[in-house]
Amino acid sequence: MSKRPLEESPGRGGSPPPEHISHNGLLPINDLLSPTPEHQGSSAGSKKPRNFIATVACETCRLKKTRCDESRPKCGLCKSLGLECVYNERKTSKRDHSLTLIMSTLHRLETKLENVPASMRHEIRLLQAQLPGAPSGPGEMNAPSSATHVPAPAIAKQASLGTPQTLTPSGEPEVFEFDERPNAVNANGLVSISFSQHGVVLWPGAREILPQRLLEAHEKLGKNYVIDTEMNRPPLPMYNYPFPPQAGDDWLELLPVAMIKGLSTAFFATFNPFTPIMDKNFYFTFTLGAALESGFGYTMESCIVLNIMALGCLAVHAHQEGNYPLPGTRGNHFEPPEWMAVVHEEPPGLRFFNEARRRMGFLMCENDIQSCQFYLLSSVYYSQILRPMDSWAMIHRAATGCLSILTNHDVNFDEWEGDMKSRVYWNCLMNETILVQELHLPPSGLSRFEEVVPIPKFIGFETLGLLPSRFSSSAEDIDDSFFQYHFLAQVAHRIILTRIRHSLYFHSDSGNFPQPAVNVELHHQLGQWRQNLPPGLKFPDPTTVSTTTTPQTAATPPNPISPHPLSSTTTTANTSTSTSTNTRPLSPAVAVSEAMLRGRFMIAKFHIGRPYLYKALRIPSLLTDDELEQVRSGLQNAMDWPIILGIFRDMKSCIPIKFAFCSQFFGQVLLFYCISHSPDARVRSALPPGWDRWNQEMLRFLEDCAMYSPAVAKDLELLQLL
Repeated sequence: MSKRPLEESPGRGGSPPPEHISHNGLLPINDLLSPTPEHQGSSAGSKKPRNFIATVACETCRLKKTRCDESRPKCGLCKSLGLECVYNERKTSKRDHSLTLIMSTLHRLETKLENVPASMRHEIRLLQAQLPGAPSGPGEMNAPSSATHVPAPAIAKQASLGTPQTLTPSGEPEVFEFDERPNAVNANGLVSISFSQHGVVLWPGAREILPQRLLEAHEKLGKNYVIDTEMNRPPLPMYNYPFPPQAGDDWLELLPVAMIKGLSTAFFATFNPFTPIMDKNFYFTFTLGAALESGFGYTMESCIVLNIMALGCLAVHAHQEGNYPLPGTRGNHFEPPEWMAVVHEEPPGLRFFNEARRRMGFLMCENDIQSCQFYLLSSVYYSQILRPMDSWAMIHRAATGCLSILTNHDVNFDEWEGDMKSRVYWNCLMNETILVQELHLPPSGLSRFEEVVPIPKFIGFETLGLLPSRFSSSAEDIDDSFFQYHFLAQVAHRIILTRIRHSLYFHSDSGNFPQPAVNVELHHQLGQWRQNLPPGLKFPDPTTVSTTTTPQTAATPPNPISPHPLSSTTTTANTSTSTSTNTRPLSPAVAVSEAMLRGRFMIAKFHIGRPYLYKALRIPSLLTDDELEQVRSGLQNAMDWPIILGIFRDMKSCIPIKFAFCSQFFGQVLLFYCISHSPDARVRSALPPGWDRWNQEMLRFLEDCAMYSPAVAKDLELLQLL
């Protein structure tokens, strides 16, 4: 790519940008999606900008190869020419069948989650009545206690009408107290149990067993030591490090197009499938070209491309660690590209991330969908390099943008732009929830829209061949349906996990809480979630798989619409008593997707059992046989999480939400210690075989991560005092 003179690079060096910036002959995204009156009346051409891409053109426009405005009964061209306007229905594609199956599966799953068996409703209502101030709605098993509650299937039906909606929050604001007392008892004698794994050290029963030296060290660190430690760590280096070093200040303009496309493709093959923030077709058709045309100027497109290249460096590292061929290359193993040296810095991709941060300073007040995508991409980068507070700050900023674009404008979720807003919303909400619940951070209020923002349909961005791009991704790309299923399954799982938190996380010294019926129903809903997964994602219960059964053969055959199974069929099993697996997923993204679904199932099972672990440590004499079985099940599901086993022992650059896993393991090590040192023999008997081996696995993971996070290092120091 030839170097441009400084005056031809708009927006560089603080000089005011020209009034009109060329985007490779394309409209900027804001004009494409929401043209303003001044753009509509400009003399740039005889055709006015349009705020959509035609999906069904009439026959006249199709023959003349012109853009159709899809007006009914006559489009603009046919009306001006006085011709008959005929629309032929678009043929149903393989992708349409895939998305239809996705939506029907989710509808069936939502129906199962919403309809609590009638025999249990009365008991659940009585249970909710014991919790003063607890909101009614989906968080509490969706018992129909409010006439204004709209069930999720009804919302999905409403969203399918194809008309823009003005959204208003339907949920209760999440309660946040700045001075929350741990283990506080309310008027009904119920103790609120912290959902955070860092709260285990404050459990009364645990404090009677944990070594005094650990409790004293924890006391010195302070109640909010994780937040304080992470907020006081040095910021990321702010240097400008050109590549190659002698390239000078305009080094970005000199980067080979092959490198830019290679890093972008690596991102879309690794991170975007399981965190689908971006639309790949729109990126390669519009965003990338606009950034290059501006010479990586101070534009939102440049910021997004630079963030994607930063994450692309981590993606290349992941391919190298797992010995996977980079997308678009031949062979069965990793071959370093010519530009491999660009990823060799600590952390990988920082040079691109810093350039994005520098440009974003002039764009930080924007609140459109692109700015939300930028902040979410920044959050993913911070998360991957283990900076949780920086990640949360970016999520919170993205949430502010989400609230703005969802509440101040009508949104049609049946069009591509509205569906992208839905994708951004759910990515933002799910990532925010993890950090807010673990670190007791103030929520953004995004969860109040959970019932009115539909799950994404993954409507594809179509150009109809009118806007060819030299950056278009390879035809060898795999079908995205597999990952769309995976993301929708994550959304459904998050809803169940919220119900677990709101329904079970209370304790009574009388021993009559949690209620057995609620526990049974939550296990049932989680089982339905697993059983109703699409065929390509199904897996057996990880804690019941025989040591002679492989995950691939035990599961339902691969999804017929997906060109690849979950993993290659070369081998053996992942069991509750064995940490090794020879099964090799076909790509880093498939490895993450398959492992995360199994891991999420086990995490939910573990969290259902945690209130019983609290009871086992506090009043073990009141444990019933059924509750002891819940303790045993919870501990069993706390073991052998696949996200850190097998291929992930080497492919650490691709492990998502690392800090969340570190926090989980901190609490689990404490729980295994407390149960193993319980004075009650019945409680000690609940320990599953191999728990001490799993303890070592968790500690090893924390040791690897402690080098990159001072808070994890503090957690590890506490655990070493056991």
